[in-house]
Amino acid sequence: MSDLRALVESGLVDKEDGTIFDIKNNLLWQQSHSEEKMGWEEAIEYCKSLTLAGHSDWRLPTKEELETLVNEKYKPSIDPIFKCEAMFCWSSSTNVSTPYDAWLINFRLGNTFFGSRGTSGFVRAVRDV
Repeated sequence: MSDLRALVESGLVDKEDGTIFDIKNNLLWQQSHSEEKMGWEEAIEYCKSLTLAGHSDWRLPTKEELETLVNEKYKPSIDPIFKCEAMFCWSSSTNVSTPYDAWLINFRLGNTFFGSRGTSGFVRAVRDV
């Protein structure tokens, strides 16, 4: 019963293949982040070249998609169903006023900020279902 309650509250399902299905947003997430930090353009390429759970159509999530994973009930600020050791994860969203910057999510604190595309960050790929 507690597993069902957790599913209803979070809307997240561990597919047990390295992915998490987000029922509420109809997205499939990479369960763990990239092993290495990388710049923004490398992050985009990482997602394009990722093959996971039989899928090869992964992409870098938008800022808004990543923000749906922030849950300040937990420390770090992400459901423990995800493997999260990384502080900063890249989004595909750039900053309108400074297009050489892109948004990152800090899962340690649950906040968003923008950084230079050359900054090193981790990646958590996503795909539409």
